[in-house]
Amino acid sequence: MANIDKYGVKFSYDRKSLEHCPQDFQGEYIIPDSVTSIEYSAFLGCTGLTSITIPDSVTSIGWNAFEGCTGLTSITIPDSVTSIGGLAFEGCTGLTSITIPDSVTSIEYGAFSGCTGLTSIVVESGNSVYDSRNNCNAIIQTADNTLIAGCKTTIIPDSVTSIEGLAFSGCTGLTSITIPDSVTSIRACAFEGCTGLTSITIPAGVTSIREHAFKGCTGLTSITIPGSVTRIDWNVFNGCIGLMSITIPDSVTSIEREAFYGCTGLTYITIPNSVTSIEREAFYGCTGLTSITIPDSVTSIGDSAFYGCTGLTSITIPDSVTSIGKYAFEGCTGLTSIVIPDSVTSIGERAFLGCTGLTSIAIPDSVTSIGEYAFGDCENLSEIIVPLGQEERFCNMVSDNKIADIIRKTPEKIQRRHEE
Repeated sequence: MANIDKYGVKFSYDRKSLEHCPQDFQGEYIIPDSVTSIEYSAFLGCTGLTSITIPDSVTSIGWNAFEGCTGLTSITIPDSVTSIGGLAFEGCTGLTSITIPDSVTSIEYGAFSGCTGLTSIVVESGNSVYDSRNNCNAIIQTADNTLIAGCKTTIIPDSVTSIEGLAFSGCTGLTSITIPDSVTSIRACAFEGCTGLTSITIPAGVTSIREHAFKGCTGLTSITIPGSVTRIDWNVFNGCIGLMSITIPDSVTSIEREAFYGCTGLTYITIPNSVTSIEREAFYGCTGLTSITIPDSVTSIGDSAFYGCTGLTSITIPDSVTSIGKYAFEGCTGLTSIVIPDSVTSIGERAFLGCTGLTSIAIPDSVTSIGEYAFGDCENLSEIIVPLGQEERFCNMVSDNKIADIIRKTPEKIQRRHEE
């Protein structure tokens, strides 16, 4: 049976675990010294909590324990604590400093992510697992030199080899950061939501940039990707609306899904010959792109790869491409011409739907499948050129009677001219 105190705070029957504090709690709270653990989400969303006293009896702070406690301006973690759960202090925007005692041996994923007010992070010198070497204002896992938490004043030491997931997530005050040559890995969401970052140079030793690493870095205008990186992982630059141009090195073989999703400021990108696939939604909503050349190493264009790229006026699809995915160019209203090479066997559902700038398109003999509404709502499309004598075969492929009529009505002389 649970115990509830006069503030509505809920404990386990033996009062050793603090389980829940009402979200409407206001002011200071002193945790009783019978408590040994602060449980999962115990103070989650308690925005009115302004001060908390954690007694020496507490050994563990659970996942999300103080997440979203925006009213907290300081906290003292006693030297009895051995573990701090993931996202334990996530979004505690009022915190300005944190000290990790030498008793702590476990800090899980993103414990201090989104603490935008942090300017000081110190690990006590006696800690055997973590350190804040060289007064770097960060928490580093000593054994493998992984930086697990940083803030807007962090200076990454030269000895760091990896930047952990969520290490700088939501650090809106971070305006610049130097990543040393020793770093080989930037993990998931490492700099997600760092809206103040304007440029970043990734050193030549980095081989892996994981998903969401720079997602939502809206102030980022330029980034240098080294030749050691082999893939642009999913969502890496999603929502980086300030990014104007980017050069992808020859080492990259795939551009993963949503890699540049919503990068509306992107006007220029070079895709190297090493890339074999452009995954779904890779350039979704990149309205600033006006032209793009897909290299002849690419074999597939994923679903919604260029969806809503309204500024795109031309695109070159190489002979290596065998499939054009669903919604691949849907809503590309500025597209006035496109050549489908004779290597393509399938055109996905709604692939060119709403491409109102298209007036003419030629479909090669190699195509055996055309998805529903592939050319739907292409209001100005008046010519669909198909191989002579195969008009009915193509009419049977399309589900739209209007498109079938255009195929039938395209003058034979145009078809002959195209084949010549």
